[in-house]
Amino acid sequence: MPDPCPAKKAARQPGARKGSATAALRVSEMRYRRLFETARDGILLLNASTAEIEDANPFLIDLLGYSHTELLGKKLWEVGAFVDVLESQEKFSELQSQGYVRYDDLPLRKKNGAIVPVEFVSNTYDCAGVTVIQCNIRDISARKRSDEKINELAFFDPLTRLPNRTLLLDRLQQAMIVSTRNTTYGCVMFLDLDHFKTLNDTLGHDMGDLLLQQVAQRLTDCVREGDTVARLGGDEFVVVLENLHTQRSDAANQAQDVGEKILASLNRPYRLGDVEHRSTASVGATLFFGAKESSENLLKQADMAMYKTKEIGRNGLQFFDPAMQTAILQRASLEADLRRAISDDQLILHFQPQVVGDGRATGAEVLVHWQHPVHGLMPPGKFIPLAEETGLILPLGQWVLQAACAQLARWAESPKTQHLCLAVNVSAHQFRRPDFVEQVLEALADSGANAQRLKLELTETLLIDDVPSVIEKMFILKAKGVCFSLDDFGTGYSSLSYLKRLPLDELKIDRSFVRDILSDHHDASIAKTIIALVQSLGMNVIAEGVELEAQREFLSAAGCHTYQGFFFCMPLPVTAFERYARRTQ
Repeated sequence: MPDPCPAKKAARQPGARKGSATAALRVSEMRYRRLFETARDGILLLNASTAEIEDANPFLIDLLGYSHTELLGKKLWEVGAFVDVLESQEKFSELQSQGYVRYDDLPLRKKNGAIVPVEFVSNTYDCAGVTVIQCNIRDISARKRSDEKINELAFFDPLTRLPNRTLLLDRLQQAMIVSTRNTTYGCVMFLDLDHFKTLNDTLGHDMGDLLLQQVAQRLTDCVREGDTVARLGGDEFVVVLENLHTQRSDAANQAQDVGEKILASLNRPYRLGDVEHRSTASVGATLFFGAKESSENLLKQADMAMYKTKEIGRNGLQFFDPAMQTAILQRASLEADLRRAISDDQLILHFQPQVVGDGRATGAEVLVHWQHPVHGLMPPGKFIPLAEETGLILPLGQWVLQAACAQLARWAESPKTQHLCLAVNVSAHQFRRPDFVEQVLEALADSGANAQRLKLELTETLLIDDVPSVIEKMFILKAKGVCFSLDDFGTGYSSLSYLKRLPLDELKIDRSFVRDILSDHHDASIAKTIIALVQSLGMNVIAEGVELEAQREFLSAAGCHTYQGFFFCMPLPVTAFERYARRTQ
């Protein structure tokens, strides 16, 4: 009967045991050789005693560019790839004595001279009485490229290749350290391209991107090698100047020179494809000395100065002034207070009488005042511009409209006040809202006010854009009984063509014409012309800013019999206005 396990039978025979061991060794050697030759890492075998290369696998040969014969038998430091790393036997002795060595990023030189970064790990072991050093060498070029790409995405703007905000803050922090060490001033400049949105809207974002790339290059060309140019995003750039003068005034002059150089460079024409384009920039600058201010504060200061440049006409440079920051902080505080004022019932209406003849009140223009908890009663001129800039004019305007309608409803309950009309100023932002008509009709319906007693005052700026939409809204409200007055006529987009198209009931002569009507014959002629024009169109005309009896008499003689101004009465709280209205009946 045959042995079911030939291996066991062979094991019982000495000759078989020897042959089996040899076969196993051969299999093991074949497996090792296969791994050695197919490994995707370089493997280098060294004789630890002689430092001679005993073997190198195909991957390492391909990686370094040497042939197998060029490596075998050579001392390690005799091979060019390792000269920079182990340039002498002494260096090799260190490798030999340590047993285990690891280099995470080791530069090896290929036969063609190119440098390849590798991860290098060596281990020492004994092989049949011979000490062998096995070096595993891994090409980390792809990993380093990936790391560099990640680093680039993390710290650089992908469009312009300039440092982004993260790297800018680090560079600025370093510049402040240099300033402290060298006792020199530095400067932060904040740049914003003027009217960049117009370029994007007209020529497209691809042209806008092309402009940003060219701006980045010009900015880089304007500063020294040690300075920093960064892009924050959009059309905003920051320049950090280091190692300016030790005296503030001289440092400011240096920064001024660089700023003027930048402005001159950015003012030159740009070639955007087939289009020649011109652009300007507004620049704000702030000096720093040491680390007295945080990086974020320095950017804020330069940003404030940049907006000051825009306010005074753009295409220039302004330095930060502490008074500027005080004004900004006050404005921010006022904005926060105004948001609360709308919800906390701090707004009140005052009424400036509109009169006919010698002073009989027919109604009033409503003027919103703010009963500020700290600053007291504030007139509209103190906060309406802020409301326009911040968008708060929308909820504010809606509040005024609702409050005016509610007041008209209350007056309608008394025979002595039911004839009074109220004129409400409507901002262009408010009127352009798609739901403006619905808001007016809702305010009238909720209050029960008579629409014929409500007069909406519009400004000429409303007529610059989308006139058909303006006309449509006016006709819808006109059909419900609402009246319309054109405010500040003659100071803006005056056009006879829209006068005959709009369903207007009244034109208001601006106070700028009334003020000098007695001393300036041009203003007098303009006022007479407006009055004659309005009468020919069958509308009422009202003059605002009447402060003298002689002004009233001139206007009356010219045909204007409705007035508003301090000559008759200043704006009044509702109770005082009601007394005035009753007294003038």
